Amino acid sequence: MYDILNVYLENGMQVVMHKIPYVKTMACGLWVNQGSKYEDDTTNGLSHLVEHLKLNKENINNPKFKMLLEDITSDGVTYNAATTKEYTYFYFAGLSNTLEKCIKALSYIADNNNFDKDFFENEKKIVDQEISSFYSSFSQIKERIGQALWGDSGIGRIIVGSEKNIDRASLEDINELVYGSYVPENSVLVVVGNIDYDRTIEIAQKYFEGWIDKETELKKDVVNNEPGIFVNNKWNGENCVISVGFRTAGFADKMRNNLEVISKILGDNSLESRLVKEIRIKRGLAYTVGGFMSSYRNRGDIGFAVICKQKLVAEVIKIMMNQFALIRSETVFDEEIHRAKNKYQTEMLLDLEDISSQLKYLGKCCSYKHVFSIENEIRSINHVKKDSLLDTAKQIFQPNNMSIAIIGKVDVDKIVPLLNFN
Repeated sequence: MYDILNVYLENGMQVVMHKIPYVKTMACGLWVNQGSKYEDDTTNGLSHLVEHLKLNKENINNPKFKMLLEDITSDGVTYNAATTKEYTYFYFAGLSNTLEKCIKALSYIADNNNFDKDFFENEKKIVDQEISSFYSSFSQIKERIGQALWGDSGIGRIIVGSEKNIDRASLEDINELVYGSYVPENSVLVVVGNIDYDRTIEIAQKYFEGWIDKETELKKDVVNNEPGIFVNNKWNGENCVISVGFRTAGFADKMRNNLEVISKILGDNSLESRLVKEIRIKRGLAYTVGGFMSSYRNRGDIGFAVICKQKLVAEVIKIMMNQFALIRSETVFDEEIHRAKNKYQTEMLLDLEDISSQLKYLGKCCSYKHVFSIENEIRSINHVKKDSLLDTAKQIFQPNNMSIAIIGKVDVDKIVPLLNFN
């Protein structure tokens, strides 16, 4: 049984714990509901910048944090952070006896708002370099298809933002964001591993009870009404990357598991998926072919991406459109569903055997107010049936629910007529 203990501190912060008695390690993290979804044109990228500022130990205004991190790493603990569309998280993983030090470090991160000016300006330079690297690689395609589907607002916003916003950001801007979002009621402390529940609660109270209880600022969920097209045809080189995506429902929706299975049938990166067979194996049009799912609190998307030569783009898109039409027309086989369900279930269980991965998945569930258990997730996967899967495919794979993102030199006027699979 996947047991979880869920408590709240007096200041409103949620603490979620999962005990794994047979391991010798633990992982803990702080999830704050602040990401690019809640930014506007002038603040896009600041959530990511705040993540950098809070985790960097070189801020001279917070020497105790630096000493603690150096002590923690000498004990073999690893740590990192990430910003997403809807939340930012910071996490530590190490031996069970390092739990108190790690939770103490998370409390410093939560309440670490006094940034030295020189430190601030230097960190902006580092973030600028990360932004430049992101926009100069094909790795941006997943976010670009989200931008095409949802517009340049809400979950369509690019997480790293723009260099312009980072360059002109002030400490006042950072303090405003932190003041409104980094508050106890907007945060979750998640702890997994070989832990004692009562002792963990005591540690959480000890280090987080001083975090001042404040209300979270009201955040709007902005949605663009119409999917569109994103094209960057200024890309140098003979290759380009194509992604076709469709809007879906949110993380807690029952169709999520149907879509995960469909994603594996169509675009799993193994040699058994349909797009890999048709594009790579049969025709040799591309080496990199794959599918992906992005699930958010209230909505999500499913996408398929191919890297190919520019002259092959039209042929690749025709194949993709044909495969979408086939799965809509109920051309799906029992053995495909069986294989995809088993692959999905195996990947989930393998991922959750890693304690850091389990922490991240549980943290995501907590941020989305989704009650998680491995048993229920496996049960839901096993309950995916052919009829419900086909109903989901018919509902999602609609031309008016589709977007395309292309990075590379292409003639858009020649591409648009191909985006039809009725």
